[in-house]
Amino acid sequence: MPQANPLDHFRRALAGAGRATARNAEVEVVFASPGAAASGKTARVPSPGDSLQPRLVAEARGAADSLALRLRHHDSRLHPARAPRDPEARAVFDALEFARVEALGARTMAGVRDNLSELTEARVRGDAIVRARNAEEVPLATAVGLLARERLTGEAPPKAALAGLKLVSSWIEERGGAELDSLALTLDDQDAFARVARQLLEDLELVTALEQSDGPPQE
Repeated sequence: MPQANPLDHFRRALAGAGRATARNAEVEVVFASPGAAASGKTARVPSPGDSLQPRLVAEARGAADSLALRLRHHDSRLHPARAPRDPEARAVFDALEFARVEALGARTMAGVRDNLSELTEARVRGDAIVRARNAEEVPLATAVGLLARERLTGEAPPKAALAGLKLVSSWIEERGGAELDSLALTLDDQDAFARVARQLLEDLELVTALEQSDGPPQE
């Protein structure tokens, strides 16, 4: 029987670690182009090549950890029931939930925290926030997600995002700083966290108090 090459060993190790973190035996890992989104129980991670480049190895681990944490801590039925209908508001709401589930891993596992930090750096490199020249060009979902991540984990935003973040951070903090502070109090409760997130969206005038979500998930 031919021996698996180091890259295949790495992929299998990632999948095994993901299954352990997610507590789900169906987690899989496949190599895909950078920025490819996870799908179902499959993490699509950048290939570090046969040389196993350290940066790409860390990014791949971060992508696998992110998927595993989502499978473990995220209720996929509750989330859309609490989500707003407006596309921009929904993007911010999604970013906040991503920050929540990743923070649950980063706060308790140092290795996962380091992997997710590398993944965040990779996400930012491909995000419009690094090219923004004015506040209107800053993706609000990225900015709010990074501010929430800092509140929940204590990790500063990537340096590449700082200039773009500076264009909108004062505005976000002035209107939603109290809710950003409150997110950490509901970290372990997705429903309570979602309610604080909805209040933050109201503070940022992305939704109104009268707008209702689709209601609680059906039993």
